[in-house]
Amino acid sequence: MKHLVTLLPAFLLAGSAWAAECECDTTVFFNQKEIQIKDSADIVSVKVLEGDKPYRKFYESRFIDGKRQTSWELSESVSFPFSNLIAGKKKERRKRFDPHWSGVGFGFCNGMGNGLRFLNEPNGIALDFSASFEIFWNFITVCAPIHANNWGFVTGLGIDWRNYVMNENRYFVKQDGQINISPCPEDANLDFSRVKTVDLTIPLLIEWQTHQFLHGPVFFSLGPVIGIKTYSSTKTKYTTVDGQKVQIFNKNIKPNPINLDIMAQGGYGTFGFYVKLSPFNIMQQNHAPQMRSFSTGVMLHF
Repeated sequence: MKHLVTLLPAFLLAGSAWAAECECDTTVFFNQKEIQIKDSADIVSVKVLEGDKPYRKFYESRFIDGKRQTSWELSESVSFPFSNLIAGKKKERRKRFDPHWSGVGFGFCNGMGNGLRFLNEPNGIALDFSASFEIFWNFITVCAPIHANNWGFVTGLGIDWRNYVMNENRYFVKQDGQINISPCPEDANLDFSRVKTVDLTIPLLIEWQTHQFLHGPVFFSLGPVIGIKTYSSTKTKYTTVDGQKVQIFNKNIKPNPINLDIMAQGGYGTFGFYVKLSPFNIMQQNHAPQMRSFSTGVMLHF
């Protein structure tokens, strides 16, 4: 008995040392997320994982010697060109909110006046819808899921290039700082007259989508797209009766430095249709005729 009393403190001390060295792990499942808490004498680690098996980490916070180290898996909310291809097969990626902004698009554009009517004035702007086109490249997407991976807020960056073409024997011309519409010389054959704009675009979209099935979700997005003008010009080419080719080119055509498009988009998987309409004039109203942008086309998402 005396030996047992003597050895009992030694057993207690050894047990305390073993408890201090072992890790105390706790795993909690909440709102389709796995939360792992690891506690030891040297470090406390909290990990949040989400998705199908195997779970993927998108947040971790570690406490070492009283200092906090936090890391995020940005691939869950920020995508760059071809990021989906780099990530691997779709069936190996978890079902999550998949924003639709990054990609390339092509469409046709036109000018609109008051009353949502296309411009086709006998002595003014009359654009050729089939020859006026838009090409854009959206290269960065940032998103924030809002509810149950079906709703989300989408923003990012892109570049938008538009050509508005007129070929009704009238052309855009810059005179005394003003952009006017002028008839071509008699017996001259107009090749084209166009207004070109290049914008840096920033979307502020709300997107709804179904859960992924087969090749991707069905999706629909709506909201404003801010356009910051980086370049604008007019260019006209026509041929005179004696065969002489004339070219007129002007830069700095007084565009609105910041414009806005209301964009609606719908599609399935990586393919979408879009419509964009601006409530504001392309060029400053006191320097050019009234012309608001309208465009529609298709988009292939990365």
